[in-house]
This record gives sequence, structure tokens and C-alpha cells, in this order.
Amino acid sequence: MDTITPFPNSHPLGNKGNLGASALDSSLLSYPEFRRLLGQEIKRSERYCEYLSLLIIDFSSLVKKSPLSPKERVEVTINIGGRIKGSIRETDFVCPLGQGRLALMLAGTSREGAEYLASKLKESLLPLLSPEIAEGDGQIKAMVTSYPEAGNGKENLLKFINSHLLLV
Repeated sequence: MDTITPFPNSHPLGNKGNLGASALDSSLLSYPEFRRLLGQEIKRSERYCEYLSLLIIDFSSLVKKSPLSPKERVEVTINIGGRIKGSIRETDFVCPLGQGRLALMLAGTSREGAEYLASKLKESLLPLLSPEIAEGDGQIKAMVTSYPEAGNGKENLLKFINSHLLLV
């Protein structure tokens, strides 16, 4: 099992000076911020019976087989996350989970909407990766869960969170 590197509260790499401009300009959330907002969104969704979808984009099998250093792999993940954040609604949040993994919190989005976004992101992600990454043997995976949906209550959402986000 791959380990996920948690990011400190301040900045995903802890040292802003070593990042490209797109990572610095992005509004990606740190892992603690993401967890805090996720808890608030779960309560809001439960209270107002609104959708909340979580999407995990995983391209770690591509990134980890690349010749890049671990630090460069994290930078690629942050840069891709920044591009994704720039293309989604302001009410949605993106959090890097490590080398080649991103979590998206999509408030007010049904499972169908999240699956549609996942398919579009998978299509558009490969051209954003450098040739040495994109030509690897790996694949881009997307995992989606939503609340509320038939047969998927708050417990199933929390189970998904525990299995995919709380591994840190």
C-alpha cells in the first residue's frame, strides 16, 4: 500500500520558494483545512438534504513510475490540482493527497454530476502531464461517492472518507 504524505497547515510542501508559480497562485487546501471543511459540508448536506460528492483523482501509478524525484512528483500534483481548481466552481475544493492523488469536494453536486466531472478530468489530465509521465504504464483512476443517494447514507460517505482520505 502506498503511503500518503500529509501536508502541513501552511503550504503543501512547507517551502513556497521551491514551487512553480501556478502552485503558489492556486487555492488548493491543505489536508487539515480540507478535513475541517468536509466535516462542515457533511453537516450542511445532512441538515438541508443537499448533495455532497467526493471525487478522488488518482494518477499516482503514472507519477511514481516517472524519472522525477519525489519532490518533483508532489510539485506536478500541486500544479495539476491548481489547474483543476481553476476550472471548477468556487464552491468546490481541491486538496493534494500526495504524489499523484487529489481529492475534490463538490458541494451541491449529485453522483451523476461528479461522475461526469471525473470522466472529463480523466480525459483532460493526460495532456497536462509531461511526456515522461504520460508515456508510463499507469492509468488515471477516479473514485466517486455522494450523499445523499439511494442506499448511500452518511455512514457510507464516512466509510469512503475513511478508506480514501483518512489514510494519512
